Amino acid sequence: MTLLAEQMPGMQSAAMTALIPAGSGTDPDGATGSATVLADLLLRGAGNRDNRALTEHLDTLGLQRSSSVGVYHTRLGCAAPADKVIASLDAYADILLRPTLPADGFEPARQLALQSLAGIDDEPRQKMFVKLREIYFPWPIGRNSLGSKQDLESMTHAGLVADHARRFVPEGAILAFAGKIEFDELTQQIGKLLGEWPGKPPAEMKTTPATQTYHFEPQQTEQTHIGIAWPTVDETHPDYYCARIAYDILGGGMSSRLFTEVREKRALCYSVSAGYASVRGIGCVMGYAGTSNERAQATLDCFLEEVFKLSAGVTPAELDRTKVGLKANTIMSSESSGSRAGAIAHDFFTRGRIRTIGEIKSGIDAVSIDRINSFLKDASRLQPTIVVLGPKELTRKA
Repeated sequence: MTLLAEQMPGMQSAAMTALIPAGSGTDPDGATGSATVLADLLLRGAGNRDNRALTEHLDTLGLQRSSSVGVYHTRLGCAAPADKVIASLDAYADILLRPTLPADGFEPARQLALQSLAGIDDEPRQKMFVKLREIYFPWPIGRNSLGSKQDLESMTHAGLVADHARRFVPEGAILAFAGKIEFDELTQQIGKLLGEWPGKPPAEMKTTPATQTYHFEPQQTEQTHIGIAWPTVDETHPDYYCARIAYDILGGGMSSRLFTEVREKRALCYSVSAGYASVRGIGCVMGYAGTSNERAQATLDCFLEEVFKLSAGVTPAELDRTKVGLKANTIMSSESSGSRAGAIAHDFFTRGRIRTIGEIKSGIDAVSIDRINSFLKDASRLQPTIVVLGPKELTRKA
């Protein structure tokens, strides 16, 4: 396991982010959704505390808690005054090493996953993005973390317990802290609590390249939902900051090109956006437009037109404005111990090292108008992946 910590002078709070190598991408064959059900069952009792006792203990400490499942990891997080976070470590050690995984909690956990999966049909925008990720990313990176209905219904408690033993292991796990902490003291505490964590190295994820670039999902809705994705550099590439800035200019807010042209000037849609997204080793741009059915084709055409126009470059005013916004967001997030703990865990997993706030700001500042426009010169050659959800199929102009 990797232990990371960053002291934040002047803060009274601290936060923890735990990344466990049990994400949706390594769910067992025939048991997709396993990580999601496990993430729920983990918190239904650990060590000598049952479900209620564990919840009351963590509530008594005043922790702001979170849990989620990503492609590579199950994530657990908490934030509170620093002494309360330290006091919670014994309980989190139990959750990681000694969860009770109670049989009577399995069915409620599975039913919650099934309900969430069924609820996607009532959220057309979410349903569209599920499909877009599914066909854009290599399989199983793009797979829905909730899994399939068939696999969830056939899942067993015994199978879930065996899956926990296989994937909840220290190798590949990352435990990150930020805030009012002392690293030497923290190291001793973590060594005492987690030093005997057993487990074999987790199996590597095997991927299959994506092959589909267009999908129409027929659904009788009052609006058409359009998702568009295309490749760009990943987070470790020297031009990463060029990509972040360029695609914020395209679709990152109310002053973006998409918002201005597609929504404000032409009134084609009620919502439009685009922005940088990534998983380890893969960078992309994810875009969205929600519009009326009769204006859907014009919305798609205009969206793609703005994407391809990026090859002509951006203006100095656009570059300067977006730099200011990104640096402001960087500074704001750096003032939250929770955000910083998550950021250093993400950095270490993605880059193998931690960026300082100063490095991030310097990276943004280093993007010149010539550099970003050189980066964008091939934008007209992009071949986006498109998903359309609505009553009528759309076409992409050649």
